Amino acid sequence: MQSADAQRYCSIMTEIKARSRVIRAVCEGGIVRLPQPARVEFVYLQFRKIIELIATGSLLANAKTFSQVRPNLQIYWNAKDLLKDIHAINPDFYPKPIVQKPSNRPGVMMEWSDRPDDYLAKDRFMTLYDKCGSILHAKNPFAAEQDHAKLEEAGPRWYLWIVNLLIAHTIRLVDDVNLYLIQMGSDTASPSYTFW
Repeated sequence: MQSADAQRYCSIMTEIKARSRVIRAVCEGGIVRLPQPARVEFVYLQFRKIIELIATGSLLANAKTFSQVRPNLQIYWNAKDLLKDIHAINPDFYPKPIVQKPSNRPGVMMEWSDRPDDYLAKDRFMTLYDKCGSILHAKNPFAAEQDHAKLEEAGPRWYLWIVNLLIAHTIRLVDDVNLYLIQMGSDTASPSYTFW
C-alpha cells in the first residue's frame, strides 16, 4: 500500500467516524422527534454504510493483488461477497483490533495487545450486514413484524463493536511485508497511519 492508498484508507476511516458520531447522537437520545421505526432505520442505514466502508477499505488495501485476480473492482457492491473474495487472496485482510498501553520499557512508547472479543469480528460483520438488509427493505406484508424496540436496544452494542474494531487496528497486505497501524484519533482528529 503506497502512502496515497493509505491516505485514501484513512479517508474511508474519516467517513466512518462521521457516521459513528451520528449513530452515537441518536443512541444517546439526540434525535428523539423521529418515530421509533424511523430512528431504527436511520441508525441501521448508518451501520450498513459503515460495514460497506470497512469492506471497501479492505478492498482498497488489497487492490493491487486483488485486481490481478478480479479485474473489475468497480462492480462490487455486496460487502459479504467482497469480503469472501478478498479472503481468498489474503486470509489476513480483516482489520485486527489492538489495545495500546503506555510501555514501561525504555525507548518504547506504546505496547500492543490483542483486543478481547468485544469488537465487530467477521462473523458479527456478516450478521449485522444481514440484519441491516432486512431492516432497510420494505416489509413483506406476509413476514413477521420488525421488533423495533429490540433493534434499538441492540444499537449501542453494534456501535461499540464497530468502534472497538477500528479505534486502533492493524492491517496486513498479501503482497507487502509491512504491517500498517491505523489509529482513529480523538473525536475531532483525523485518522492516521504508520507502517512497520
